[in-house]
Parts: sequence; structure tokens; C-alpha cells
Amino acid sequence: MPKKSKIYNFPVGNGDMTLIEIASNDKYFRILCDMNIRESSNRQINGFDNSQCDVIARLHEIIETDENDRPYIDVLLLTHPDEDHIRGFSKYFHSGSPEDYNAASNDDDYNKIFVREIWSSPIIFRRKQKNHSLCDDAKAMNKEAKRRVQLYRNNGYIGIEGNRIRLIGEDTNGKTDDILNIVYKRDDTINTVNETYIQELNVTVLAPLDDDDFPDDVSIDKNRSSIVMRWAISSHGRLIATNHLLLGGDADVHCWEILHDKYRFNTDALEYDLLVAPHHVSWRTLSKDSYSESDDPQVCDKAKLALGHAKEGAVIIASSNKILNDDNDPPNYQAMKEYKSILSSVDGEFKSLATHKPNGKRYPEVLAYRLTSDGLQEEEGSDKSDSTKVAAGMAKVAAVQIPHG
Repeated sequence: MPKKSKIYNFPVGNGDMTLIEIASNDKYFRILCDMNIRESSNRQINGFDNSQCDVIARLHEIIETDENDRPYIDVLLLTHPDEDHIRGFSKYFHSGSPEDYNAASNDDDYNKIFVREIWSSPIIFRRKQKNHSLCDDAKAMNKEAKRRVQLYRNNGYIGIEGNRIRLIGEDTNGKTDDILNIVYKRDDTINTVNETYIQELNVTVLAPLDDDDFPDDVSIDKNRSSIVMRWAISSHGRLIATNHLLLGGDADVHCWEILHDKYRFNTDALEYDLLVAPHHVSWRTLSKDSYSESDDPQVCDKAKLALGHAKEGAVIIASSNKILNDDNDPPNYQAMKEYKSILSSVDGEFKSLATHKPNGKRYPEVLAYRLTSDGLQEEEGSDKSDSTKVAAGMAKVAAVQIPHG
């Protein structure tokens, strides 16, 4: 049976963790976009279920080992260095020279995951450090990224697996001018994974945005620096993309407003079958008004339009805690209603990872979709208690993950 590309959405509370598995040339290439591996979601303690998905166990079930018996992913993509997007990196992923990799000394521990290539941005760390301190995992990730960049500077070429890095977006003040061969600029198209050409893949870099893109009265912070990418993926062995994903980390209302203006005459760049709702269904992704402090908070029309290019049958995924009609933000109940209104005209579906409990599970499970020539198709075995069909009628299943902002 031919291999099928898939996208796995891990339930990690208010955080993001998405694995894109691309089938090409009868092989799988796996890209992990962010992670939030909480200690309470690790292996069961004393045999008792802790009511959270064991995401690290699930990840190890999906990925493979290489010829050196190392579990690996082809690419680790960090959209921005908030803790709920990088938690678990130090404990579960190898850092440093590939030659220094060691297997776990305890049979009950997982071998660390070997990262063949990193996709990251110097801007996301620079803007984060200016106003906020980095968590320990983000510091470790930043150190590893710098190690790989320095190796490229020293050698002048892409190194071996485990030393590779691609930067998403240029740094300020010409700091990446000498290494532009490993930099993907805005509007660039990516069709290589771990230095291997993938005919089934075309990724468009939409952000991080440049300083000059923002109005003078808007401060440039960590969320406004998030990497935003639109993924076009074709079925195994085919050239025409039938699956479109929009992932935007924590990109906030100002980012989406700017992206609307930039692509208002090229809206194909923002179309999706699957959107991960930014900032875990945060109101501030859709509005400049505080939901709790404003008497009449208004939706920013441009931001909603930018996030509103849902294709027929699209699915929007809430990577968040359970959405309640309360004052929490994120996730925000009114923001969820706005996303559902986007889906109402395309017979779409809103999915909550926090309530995706198939087959009577007591805790949320991974939500997976196959990427086929007919679009996205939810993996069998999932129940529908976690979803809301926004309009009547049967359309092809497509999934949208909302960015974390």
C-alpha cells in the first residue's frame, strides 16, 4: 500500500505541538512544529492514568530510528520561544555534536530524539530577549541553533545531519548577510526537508515580519515575531497540492492585519484546509481590544479576513485548554464563535483537541489527518464529540489549526 502523508495534532493544553509527516519517494519525512511536553503528561506514575495524553510516548510511537538506533525527526521548527512552544526540548531532544549522542542509561527512559535539521529565526529570540527572559528550554534551543550557525560560518557549507540549520527570515542590521545561503526570506518557497528535495511539498514563508512592517505605535514583541507558514502538500507521488495548512504560532492581530494588506490581491497565499488557531484561540488574535477590559470589544476586520480564507470543508483546530463561556483568554469563547462564523459558509468543522477523546478515552488523544489526493481525511477511530459541524451538508474533510498568539 502506498504511504500516506499525515498531520498529527497533539493535545497539549494551551500550547502547540504538530507533527507533519510527508510521504515522498516511498519514505517519510517528519517535521515537528513546536512542542509542549509537560511533566504531567509523561508516562503513567505507579500505573495510574494522569488524565493527560502521554504525548512523548505517542511521538515515539510515530517516529522511526536511524541506522545508529537513534529516534529522529528530520526537522524541528520553532515558531517562537514561548515556553508552551518549546517545553521539553532539553529533556527529550539531543543537543550538541552528533558524535556526543548517548543512549539512555535506564531502560525505562526514552532515548533522546535526534534532530537532523532545525528551522528557526534569530528575530524570534532577539525580540523575545528584549522584553522577556527566555525559559531554560528556549535558552537550550537558542544555544543549539547558534552552534549550528557557527559551524556553517566556520565551514562555509551545510554539515552532516545533526549539525544542519535553516534560518527563517533575515536578522536585523545585516547580521545574516554572510550566511544568506541558509536563510529563507519572506515569500520564499521551501521544498526541501533535511536537504532533500520533496516534490510533494511547497511551503511559503509569510512571516516573521520585518520591523518596518509594523506601524510606529505598535511595539514588536515575541508574538508579533512568530513564524507563519502556509503549507501546500500533494498526495504521495503527485505534483498538484490538494492539502493546504496554515500554521502561525502566536502571531497576533497586528500580524494578521499586515498579512491581509500584503496578500489582499493574492489571497491564495492565505487559503487553507487546516488552520491551527493562533494563540490557542486567543481574542487578541482577532481584536486590538482587551476582551476583559473593554465594554464593547470589536473584531479587527482585516485580521479576521486574513484568517478567513477557509476552503470548502475546512477544519479549524483549537490547540488549547477546554473552551468555556468564561473570562479566560486564551482560549476565548467569543474568539471560538468568530472562527465558527468563518466556517459557516464553507460547511467547515471546528475541532477542540482538549475534548478529542475517541473510543471512550478519559483523556484527550492525538488528532490525525491523512493528506490524500481528495484532501484531508480524519483518521478512523475518532469520535465526533470534540467537533462542531458549522453548516449542514457533507463536504470533504479539511483541518485548520489556529495559531497561538
